[in-house]
Amino acid sequence: MISKSLRRKVMFILYTNYFVHGLGLLILTQNMFAFSKLWNTPLSTVSYTISAVGIGRISAYYILGSFSDRIGRKPVLYAGMLSYLLFFIMTPFIKDFHLAYLLIILAGVANSALDASTYPIFLEIDKKSTAPSILIKAVMSMGEFVLPISVVYVEKLQLWFGINFMIAAAILLINFILLLPIEFSDQSFSSKENFHLKLNQMSNRQFFLLCSLALYGYSSMAIMIHFTQWVSIFAGKELDMTKVSSHLLLSLYSLGSIVGVIAIFTVVKNALIKNTHLIVLLSFFACFSLILIAFNSSDILVHLSAFVFGFTAAGGVMQVALNLLISLFPGMKGRATAIFFTLGSLATFSVPLVTGILSRISIVLTMRSIVVTALLNLIISIFISFAAYTKKENSLKLETKYVEN
Repeated sequence: MISKSLRRKVMFILYTNYFVHGLGLLILTQNMFAFSKLWNTPLSTVSYTISAVGIGRISAYYILGSFSDRIGRKPVLYAGMLSYLLFFIMTPFIKDFHLAYLLIILAGVANSALDASTYPIFLEIDKKSTAPSILIKAVMSMGEFVLPISVVYVEKLQLWFGINFMIAAAILLINFILLLPIEFSDQSFSSKENFHLKLNQMSNRQFFLLCSLALYGYSSMAIMIHFTQWVSIFAGKELDMTKVSSHLLLSLYSLGSIVGVIAIFTVVKNALIKNTHLIVLLSFFACFSLILIAFNSSDILVHLSAFVFGFTAAGGVMQVALNLLISLFPGMKGRATAIFFTLGSLATFSVPLVTGILSRISIVLTMRSIVVTALLNLIISIFISFAAYTKKENSLKLETKYVEN
């Protein structure tokens, strides 16, 4: 068994990786103007280029999820850290957006590798609780909270925009060194379950739940990608906010996410509400907050809505949905994680493409189109609740301790 002190060290490293990942999620969108100038291309082209993250994720998730189950978590984790390290170090120096496109694909691969290894590690470290995996979202949100503020100050001080990339790379390099002597020798990664056989043995309701959860992986990611990419530009150009105020929207979104993680962690741990009902409730308020942002001009209400959106859409609800999916495949955690985030990767790829096209028509249309996705996200969350709890006596056992083997 892994000792308590070593377990804490591993968890610290993994959480710090996700702090860096939080930086990585926004570092491209928050520097769109800088990249537009560096690559000598319009914003729409920058948006298309950012969609390469989705290509990297889509192409790598299931492969890396299978590797994680078969050859071990650590090699896949290292692959993710190295890929991210190359992305952070090289991207600010690349002046050709075609080469940058390849590096951004690598960032998507890095994202896939971290998820395919880290979520299973946390679920295996503590088999009786989903708390560690939910708290991943908190440290990601800390990175998302810090980055917009850092971008503003870098611009204000007229410093090189690549400083934030170098800071992220330095943290990853330190983590890489700290992780070298650590072995996860007590874990067994070979899965005896047959994925296709498992699918064939599912009831119709379980299969409908699987499909609904997978679609939720897409829709929940889509609204976050859409929001983080365009809200600052929308606020600055259409709501006449200052640069500080427009970037503050993302910081409030991230702060809401951190508070949301704490709240959701408490609710799930104490079983205060069924997990499927929680997903519906959060999806409803996420949709409502986006309507207020897209169709309202009050600075105060828009900033408050950004916080609420972070709380409800980015406060760990995806992690709750992921753990529901993992409960259907407890012996194949890596592949179950890959299925969920592969759909999320489709959102990472498709949303920048679609919004890039819409931005040529109108920034207002680009921002307001997010409401359509949010409504679909709410409908899918209702499907999840329906599939899991059609009849009380036949409810699927998918609550707080559903990840136990």
